Amino acid sequence: MTTAPDRIGLIAGAGEVPVYFARKVRQLGIKLISIGFSTEIQNRLAPFSEKCYAIGVGQPGKIFATLQQDGVKELLILGKVDKDILFKPQKFDFKALQLLKNSVTYEDKVLLLGVVDEFEKEGFRVLSQKEFLADIFPQKGNLSRRAPTQQELADIEFGLPIARKLADMEIGQTLVVKNKAVVAVEAIEGTDRAIQRGCDLAREKCVVVKVSRTDQDYRYDSPGIGPQTIRMLAEGGAGVLALEAERIMVVERKKVLALADDANIAVVCV
Repeated sequence: MTTAPDRIGLIAGAGEVPVYFARKVRQLGIKLISIGFSTEIQNRLAPFSEKCYAIGVGQPGKIFATLQQDGVKELLILGKVDKDILFKPQKFDFKALQLLKNSVTYEDKVLLLGVVDEFEKEGFRVLSQKEFLADIFPQKGNLSRRAPTQQELADIEFGLPIARKLADMEIGQTLVVKNKAVVAVEAIEGTDRAIQRGCDLAREKCVVVKVSRTDQDYRYDSPGIGPQTIRMLAEGGAGVLALEAERIMVVERKKVLALADDANIAVVCV
């Protein structure tokens, strides 16, 4: 990591990653100004933040003004924002409506890159998530106690190039495979629900593959997994979770691997 700023902003969606980052920033002695997209997220970040706000995802104008008033120059965007928010009744401010109007498509990459561009136009520097969180991007190898079987390795080898193509097509970054057949593909429903559907269809012992885009921009999007992912796999009776090495975050790694070992799930970076 390059020289850390003395103050940093955090734009936070749901999940474990924003809290992990906030805790780490506090340990580094950096002042954190947090904006959560809900009061629940705000409450989780507040103990680690100098100031913490809850501002809806459809209010970028208010987010810009709040960060500027608190002297933030550099920031990170972390956490999940359900894409189906676009199809729900939502209060969007003028900046948000402008962004949606100017988007060629509603693909994740297009929308999020538009958000980053807007932040930079307002004078902020959006930092790479990978730069600050390099310690939670595991390298190639087995992470869990159990290694994949030969049949499971064959399913990983089969699924990996398909998952990468689907990710690059902006469809989703998670694939469920069994016996060299694609069982489920992540789309707008998100990783957890894709895993649940895939496990139901495969009837246990399937292989779940998670990858990044070839040109993944870590300023706005770092695919990752955490304890909840393993709980979904265990509940569905999945056998393996295969992650793209050095490109997928594993949050709360000790807890992830303890849950995986208890459920006899192989977790491997490929």
